[in-house]
Amino acid sequence: MASRSAPPTDVPAPPTAAQPSGGTRLGASGRDVLLDAARELMIASGSSDVSLHAIARQAGVTAPLVKYYFGSKEGLLTALVEADTGKSLGQLQQLIELDLSATEKLKLHVTGIIRTYARHPYLNGLLNRLVRESGSERSDRIKANFVEPLIKAQRAIIEAGVANGEFRPIDPNHAYFLIVGACQYLFATRVPFGNLMGGAPSDDAFVRSYTAAALDFIQRGLAVEPERS
Repeated sequence: MASRSAPPTDVPAPPTAAQPSGGTRLGASGRDVLLDAARELMIASGSSDVSLHAIARQAGVTAPLVKYYFGSKEGLLTALVEADTGKSLGQLQQLIELDLSATEKLKLHVTGIIRTYARHPYLNGLLNRLVRESGSERSDRIKANFVEPLIKAQRAIIEAGVANGEFRPIDPNHAYFLIVGACQYLFATRVPFGNLMGGAPSDDAFVRSYTAAALDFIQRGLAVEPERS
């Protein structure tokens, strides 16, 4: 992950944060308070489109504190993506290096993606926004630190599975969109579809059963078809 820049030294120390609302951690730094507030708002609204003032209000601080820590709203959102994906990306690299079959690696990979999106349901929309709207430096950073490693890791799993006969031949790019789409769509549409499904997409039991169903669907779709006599 790219290192995060320290707060600028030519601005005064930030004011003490008021007691934050929601699930923000007690004793957290001003930086973490703001990141937690952004998470809470995005999860509640089902959207990554939250205002700077709403984030500050949720955190119980003033908007200038965002500039102190992150430089801008886009800086805060970039830091949020890096914080939310750093651990899972490290685990993904470890997964690729494990002595496991491609099928087992894919199972762990899919489970990890769903777990990440279940914890951070706003993540896919936020990634798309930053890659599309940020300046070239932030956009390139997001691509290099998250999007490209995910594509490369999944490509390696798929190609290994095809080579050793576990998976049928498939374009890894097709597989990428099919797999990631199956993993994230539930959470990206959790709020509007939750109203139509009695809140099911937010239910832990539903997420667990969906994970099992997605794994079965993906693995059956990639499996080598038995030869017909």
